[in-house]
Amino acid sequence: MRKYLLLFFAVTLLSTAGFSQEDKKASKVTYKKKMMDARHEYLTENNVRAALNIYRELLKDFTNDAKVNYRIGECHFRMKNFELAVEYFQNAKKLDEEVDDELFFNLGQAYHRNGQLDESLEAYNIYNSTASKKDRKFHNVALRISQIDYAKKMMASPVKVTIENLGDNINSRGGDYAPSISADGKTMIFTSRRSDTKGGGVDKAGDFKYFEDIYISHWDSAENIWGKARPIEGKLNTEGHDAGLSISPDGNQIFIYRNDGVLYIGDIFVSKRRKSSGTWGTPKPLEKPINTSYYESSACLTADGNRMFFVSERIGKKNGAQGRGDIYVAERISKSVWGEPKNLGPVVNTPEDEAAVFIHPDGKTIFFSSNGHLGLGDYDVFMSRMNEDSTWTKPENLGYPINTIGKDAHFVLSTDGKTAHYSTVKEDGMGERDIYKIDMSNYPVLTEGVSINLSILKGTIKNGEDNIVGQLTFKDDSGKEVAKTVCNDDGDFFITLPGGKKYNVSVSAKGYTPKDVVVDLALGKGSTHSHTEVIDLVKLPEQE
Repeated sequence: MRKYLLLFFAVTLLSTAGFSQEDKKASKVTYKKKMMDARHEYLTENNVRAALNIYRELLKDFTNDAKVNYRIGECHFRMKNFELAVEYFQNAKKLDEEVDDELFFNLGQAYHRNGQLDESLEAYNIYNSTASKKDRKFHNVALRISQIDYAKKMMASPVKVTIENLGDNINSRGGDYAPSISADGKTMIFTSRRSDTKGGGVDKAGDFKYFEDIYISHWDSAENIWGKARPIEGKLNTEGHDAGLSISPDGNQIFIYRNDGVLYIGDIFVSKRRKSSGTWGTPKPLEKPINTSYYESSACLTADGNRMFFVSERIGKKNGAQGRGDIYVAERISKSVWGEPKNLGPVVNTPEDEAAVFIHPDGKTIFFSSNGHLGLGDYDVFMSRMNEDSTWTKPENLGYPINTIGKDAHFVLSTDGKTAHYSTVKEDGMGERDIYKIDMSNYPVLTEGVSINLSILKGTIKNGEDNIVGQLTFKDDSGKEVAKTVCNDDGDFFITLPGGKKYNVSVSAKGYTPKDVVVDLALGKGSTHSHTEVIDLVKLPEQE
């Protein structure tokens, strides 16, 4: 009997061992397949959340697997969950420091974006000691280390500003960004990715978030707040991506960005507001030389309408290209024709990205975001001024807390220089990105002269009841020409000029007798002054 019992136990043990080996083999197959599936979602489909879900399932059975922890860290970093990215990269490091050649680089990035600057510096230094010269250069580790030192310096000496979230009248749980405000401060447009976007669709070919739409808000002077934002009326929003680039200073044009992946591969469009109905017309693409086969974005007009600043990824020495995305300026030739764009050059543009350019109503000061100039982390906001010879000053970082270790972009400054708006991520945020107001009263960034004490002059050129498309030339008391502008299709003109001065204005239009008028442009007290002028021209007698 004992012999049979021993034989039974021996067979059972062998069977169990066999099943154990089969299970282990099956487990390895499952592990390999799921890791491949997750990598496919992450790299090929760009569906980071789907990849993360697969890695989470794997983690249940492979808790102490360094590679699974490392991949989860990558997913969280891509999703901007920086605290979790640090946690899982640390897990991977504890399990196996050689899990991936990029471990200490990615750990350094995650520490940096999580505000752990000392830990980030330590991780970057370890990566520097092991990585090849080629890899160090590819990841621009030297710049990243400089950013950490710079961040410490800036955070120790904050600039005198107050930053306030605009609240749920503007912001949502989705991403809200790219604010642009008319020169009179009464109309704001911005881009949002929220559930009530047109069609309510999700970009399954991209990042699996709601498509972008353009929203509009108007200033409520009684409540002293921005009114409840709504999707902009007209035909600007489609079921795909529609992003607002800027509203013109006069509030009558909106520049938008479209990329349908077929006909328009990252092009700038413009929509004009109909004077009769106030609705926005069908957006039309800008012609060459503004739009090209490369990506163009971030377009904005000077207050006089004579120049357009925009960002383009065009390449080649002919274009003066400096890096990935560069800032260009084009001069207006006629109402719909622009001259050859000029690159702002290596003082402003870097081998990396410049983005989100805004030209102040003074026509001489630009603000933009860059990850190529020295900053605190990701994209920072910089300022540059145009010199008398049309060159540009070295860009100045606007400092902390305007700039943070995260992405700070789409900075726009009011005509009087006292209030700014931009988009960023902060702890009091309502969603992925929010729009914030910055009180700049104690941080004057504009220069004396034409940059401050600006007033708005607007109006119409008419002949009786008919509006006329004409041009206006402005001279100061000494007779020096200081500005020039043209009317839009409705005969309306708009310009910003230093207030508290008189201007001699020469008005002309084809077929009409030229006229000179004197405009006494007052200076606003507490807000930007706006003056309206209606100018009547007389028709020239018909020639026989």
